[in-house]
Amino acid sequence: MKVTYAAATDPGRVRAQNQDRLYADGSVFIVADGMGGHAGGNVAAEVAVSETVASLKAGHEPEEAIQTANRSILERAAIDVALEGMGTTLTMALMDLDDAQVDLFNVGDSRAYLLREGRLTQLTNDHTYVQELVDAGSITHEQATTHRARHVLTRVVGVALDVEPDHFRVPVQFGDVLLLCSDGLINEVTNAEIAQVLGSRLPQEAVETLVHMANNHGGSDNITVVVVRLGDPDREPVLLAQEGQRLAEAPQVVPQTERSLKTNRIPSPLPANMTERSAISRPLIRATLFVFLLVLFAGVVVLAIDIYAQHSYFVAAFGDRVAIYQGRPGGVLWFNPHIVDLTNIRLAQLAEGVRSQIQHRITEGSLTQAKQFVRNATQQFHSTTIAFGGIG
Repeated sequence: MKVTYAAATDPGRVRAQNQDRLYADGSVFIVADGMGGHAGGNVAAEVAVSETVASLKAGHEPEEAIQTANRSILERAAIDVALEGMGTTLTMALMDLDDAQVDLFNVGDSRAYLLREGRLTQLTNDHTYVQELVDAGSITHEQATTHRARHVLTRVVGVALDVEPDHFRVPVQFGDVLLLCSDGLINEVTNAEIAQVLGSRLPQEAVETLVHMANNHGGSDNITVVVVRLGDPDREPVLLAQEGQRLAEAPQVVPQTERSLKTNRIPSPLPANMTERSAISRPLIRATLFVFLLVLFAGVVVLAIDIYAQHSYFVAAFGDRVAIYQGRPGGVLWFNPHIVDLTNIRLAQLAEGVRSQIQHRITEGSLTQAKQFVRNATQQFHSTTIAFGGIG
């Protein structure tokens, strides 16, 4: 039995930063989904993966390797206030082909799935508040998918002094496909779609397709996918499925060691910044707020210009007639003056001095004052004409 695998991580279409990390070398596969602030999530996931792998290579047991990663994250947070509260999920698969089994270790809500004979089975349990509600029968699985607290984690690497991962030992066989992923995939792609992709494509194409589908469905979070196929890498998946594998054995749950409050509980009340992922990243919130304030400022400026331009009147010529305009002579930006009163008074009917003033535009503070200017000019001309015996 041979192993072929592929892995990819993608920031998605909303998050400004990818806080997921992965590792895959043919026998060890890890997905970590960091959280806890702009920089903390990156660091927590990176430390979790690197320290776990280093500890495994040093010969330590998997649980001890995860404990080492847990302590390393706490130490980093203790010396850098900017990283305070960071943490990460961690899902790890250790492949043992000699014994035809895989050991799974899980903390948080990143998941492992097994596709066998077209049937997709979730192997890990989410360590979330809503999963506890589902287990208690308080809500249904369907209600959990839209519950407002669905992102609240109850177990995280790098938060408490000790962490105890779930451990599952799963028998594997020829034709099995193992999937490790962050919640950026399962929030966007249904189980039926995942099963169809895993059952019809080789690992590299399956990984690319699943990431593409998650982004097409919204890409609201970082997306990380690791696909591991057991079989002959030169044969098409559809042929592998026709081999007629024996019925899947139920995953065997390895009994947990005796738990203590210290090892299984994170501080209460839950610090939101380290256990709950925000729907929108902080950089995006800041960018949105900046754009909103910029638009608001531009709106205030435009309103001020409009008030300045529209609360002014002037008398000017329109052809050979006298007209009253609203606005500023020549306009202000895109606010051009417009006629509000086109009188029947001809420029030729006015005294030369007044006519000259109107041709150069007379600005008044209000429409009433503009009309009064026109009346005065007209009356002055008629008075002068009568006094000197009329026109002509």
